[in-house]
Amino acid sequence: MALRSFLFVIVACLPPIVGRAELPRLHVKPLVLSQIDSPTVITHAADGSRRLFVCDQPGLIRIVRRGMLLPAPFLDLTATGLNRVLAGNTPTSYSERGLLGLAFHPDYADAGAPGEGRIYVYYSSPSAINQNPTAPQDHITVISEFRVSVTNPDLADPASERILLTFGQPQSNHNGGQLAFGPDGMLYAGSGDGGGSNDNALGHTGTGESGPLGNALDRTKLLGKILRIDPLGTSGPGGNYGIPQDNPFVGEGGGVREEIYAYGLRNPWRFSFDMRPGGTGRLFCGDVGQGSVEEINLITSGGNFGWRYREGTFEFDGAMVGAGTSPVSTIDPIAQYAHPGVVIGSPALPQLGKSVTGGYVYRGSAIPDLGGVYLFADYSDSNGGGRLMALEETETAPPSGVFDLVTAIPLTEANPFSDNRRILTLGEDEDGEIYIGTKTSGQVLSRSGGIPEGGIYQLVAAVSKTESFPADRDNSLFENSGNSNGAGPHLYSGRTGSSGGNARRRALLRFDISPVPALTGVTAASVVLHQNLGGSAPVTMSLHRLTSDWGEAGSNAGTTGGQGAPAQTGDATWVNRIHPSTAWGSPGGDFIPTPSAVTVIDSTAPDGPVERIWSGPGILSDLQAWQASPSSHFGWVLIGDEAGTATAQRFDSRESASGGGAFRPRLDIVYSGAPEPGPFESFLATHYPADPVGTFRDPEGDEDGDEIPLILEHAYGFEPDDPNPAAETRLTLARSPLAGRATLLTITFRRNPLATDVNLALQIGSSLSAWTTVAQSLSGEAPTGENGGMVISDLGIAGDDPARLVTVEVTLPEGTPSRFARLEASLLP
Repeated sequence: MALRSFLFVIVACLPPIVGRAELPRLHVKPLVLSQIDSPTVITHAADGSRRLFVCDQPGLIRIVRRGMLLPAPFLDLTATGLNRVLAGNTPTSYSERGLLGLAFHPDYADAGAPGEGRIYVYYSSPSAINQNPTAPQDHITVISEFRVSVTNPDLADPASERILLTFGQPQSNHNGGQLAFGPDGMLYAGSGDGGGSNDNALGHTGTGESGPLGNALDRTKLLGKILRIDPLGTSGPGGNYGIPQDNPFVGEGGGVREEIYAYGLRNPWRFSFDMRPGGTGRLFCGDVGQGSVEEINLITSGGNFGWRYREGTFEFDGAMVGAGTSPVSTIDPIAQYAHPGVVIGSPALPQLGKSVTGGYVYRGSAIPDLGGVYLFADYSDSNGGGRLMALEETETAPPSGVFDLVTAIPLTEANPFSDNRRILTLGEDEDGEIYIGTKTSGQVLSRSGGIPEGGIYQLVAAVSKTESFPADRDNSLFENSGNSNGAGPHLYSGRTGSSGGNARRRALLRFDISPVPALTGVTAASVVLHQNLGGSAPVTMSLHRLTSDWGEAGSNAGTTGGQGAPAQTGDATWVNRIHPSTAWGSPGGDFIPTPSAVTVIDSTAPDGPVERIWSGPGILSDLQAWQASPSSHFGWVLIGDEAGTATAQRFDSRESASGGGAFRPRLDIVYSGAPEPGPFESFLATHYPADPVGTFRDPEGDEDGDEIPLILEHAYGFEPDDPNPAAETRLTLARSPLAGRATLLTITFRRNPLATDVNLALQIGSSLSAWTTVAQSLSGEAPTGENGGMVISDLGIAGDDPARLVTVEVTLPEGTPSRFARLEASLLP
């Protein structure tokens, strides 16, 4: 009877209302870093594979599967001439040319359908026309169709190119590039106005400082437009695509291009349809401004969006009016904002960024509170990094077409796009989850230390986390003498003895908050002390933010209790914040009179350490102030009832050994943080820490040569870089006779309950092509028997925590042929 172990991997309100909405806090999770130069598109094939497809501007389409970038490109377009367009670029060159668009036909995964296996791309190709003063042409835009390989779904056939449409670009910039299929099954493409500036250079309709029209408003040109074609049709010029008969300018004549769906756009950089379940079907588009205003538009059939007569809602070229070429009508953007340093509008538009990056209406399921919100970005704000923003519709049933602008999405980090990490594009997967493509420089081919500078991130919901931070300094001040409690085991606050005399005590506390995550996501904070002795009660005790620094030296009042011990150099006393010569501004400490937090001590003599908590918005405010200005972080002073008799309370200090140190002062911070990585993701990060995020490691590969695929190393709880003895890795099988000539099979296999992203199935079969599952462990859970299999035991393995050994029995009737056995491991999405 053979034993085998297998792996199977299976409209408008302007100016907008700013900052009114409350969105859920999100986390920007790195997915792929240091492996892509300049991501321009992130999309999916809607084929159930859960793969992401990423366009890298120099000409490669890459696949991300299970969070890892596959080594081989899906399609290499550099041989089309795209590489020659960028050939003049040095690592310090900026370019808007390259691979700019990708879309999969809606029938891509439907066997036998006309669009099966068809992919559409938008890229720059060298110009076939020499530049001259009357007809300058920098390059040609190409929209082409490719077919997926018939033998490998992770490869497109480079020889299958069918060019649908081309048009010249007079300058190198403003190329648009978005491709998307609409709810109608038609292919939409965005083109820029031809580049240069002002839509008024050579190669633009009407040249000169106040020339008429411009390319974007000239409907005899394809530049500055949203185009709509049928990629499987033949009615267009050349017969390589069709022009839908319901396009708005069909039959108009006069040289008007019938491919045009909307016009008057400067550089539509990323658009998308809200066409998932619950969506409205509307087309949202970010249009990059000239020098003052960025805008988001709802694109409609035949719509005129005003460029270059207008930039946003503001007149840009008033001379067009006198020339008789101003638009008959224009459509206002649904949102607009100004560039840094530009004051425009009344009230003035918020100054947020330099170049809008259009996005998506969120219709995923992982972040329910984000449903229906349009997420978009700006390439680079005044700080040099990208900015994530949102639009919330004021009424959604029915849609109002009026939106509130959220100028900054709440994130777990204060600025995850710092260090010039620009946002080039947004994208979504087939589940509707949102991704962000970034680059740390403006140059397509720039590589820092030879390492690509692009990155892919995923927006995920933040999770609530709590971290505790111990006190890094504490002390007690004694009014009656120059003594100091110093490094003793207790802290004191309140008044000892009678109400007369110098009998006040105050405690000083400071916590090291440098490891605290960015406080933009902090939802609560508490100072926790443990009271171990009490005077009269109830008493009110308050924490106040200190405004001067103070010391803690080596004095120890452990034997003298509330009387303190002689202060040492560097200690704090009632008079001196640093003994012996640096005095407080006011004896007893320098602090803000308004308390940061107050609590009531309600018991006089606790039986044991009692937890006392100070919390509230004042504590949060102090933490935020200290994080903004670390040099001002001096901690708090705890002040008790200083008017009553014998009100002093005693608490464990940071030197306390009581409870093994469990009762020492601590600062608890509750914050919105990053979710924990998946088990396989953690497995790879643990064992291959030098790998850039998202590096491909083949789940079916054998990293250490012990004939165990990587996924089984994870499922077994093994070390993938340390060969395991064969005896530990195989299924074990025994057979023994039963009454009536039946046979009892006993099979054992190993499992790792921490591998919660793996399903294990124990299977038997009479051949290597027909298998029956007799036991399974789903997502690391306890195994269960199936189809006559019985789980006899699931026991821990001595000295090999947390691995377990599962024993399964199967009874085979008389005459049953020999059986093979295998363990199938499936990595969950």
